Amino acid sequence: MISGWFLGSSLLVITTPGPDAALVAQLVLRTGRRAPALAAAAGMLTAGAGHAALAISGVSLVLAGRPELFTAIRWCGAAVMLFWGLRALRSALRRPPPPTEPGPDRGQPPEVSLRRCWLQGLLCTGANPKVGLFLLAFLPQFVPPGDPPARTMALLATVHLSLAALWLALLSGAVHLLRRWAAARRPDAGAAASRVVEAVVGTVFIGFAVRLGLGG
Repeated sequence: MISGWFLGSSLLVITTPGPDAALVAQLVLRTGRRAPALAAAAGMLTAGAGHAALAISGVSLVLAGRPELFTAIRWCGAAVMLFWGLRALRSALRRPPPPTEPGPDRGQPPEVSLRRCWLQGLLCTGANPKVGLFLLAFLPQFVPPGDPPARTMALLATVHLSLAALWLALLSGAVHLLRRWAAARRPDAGAAASRVVEAVVGTVFIGFAVRLGLGG
């Protein structure tokens, strides 16, 4: 039986702002569609399932016992987030096109590859080894005495990921509605708003990269 403490703790962890939420919001605001963000969310959930499987099988514990391997994976994750952060800041600082030139705000938003968005989500979550260590420490606390640990942890991980999927879907929907509302009120503010969003998201990614790289 899934306890209320587990559901409440999972929701608290899932809804805490992080790189996953930042990427989902960025994709919705950049493309004007939910599909790219949902594709990225699917990649995040795929990586989360992989982390859960590693945690249940004990591989995450092995990685934690190998500081050099864990540090290498952690630095790879930090490099990915740093790259995305710098790219977003460059986009925010880029001079907008003159009014006479076509731009993203003067027509339909540019098409993006859903496969690429899925890979972005996969990297965003998969490149952070601390996700697996968190699940390794979090899930066993809610295994009732006498229950098979592996099977119960698998069930808990499934519920945790289901809640994460629901949250990411709600987040993408809320950001999409907010974008449409803002565009309806100020059609000419799209470019400025996009640049502000890119700057905020870039700063968030860089902050998480530094935190991950320093082991915080």
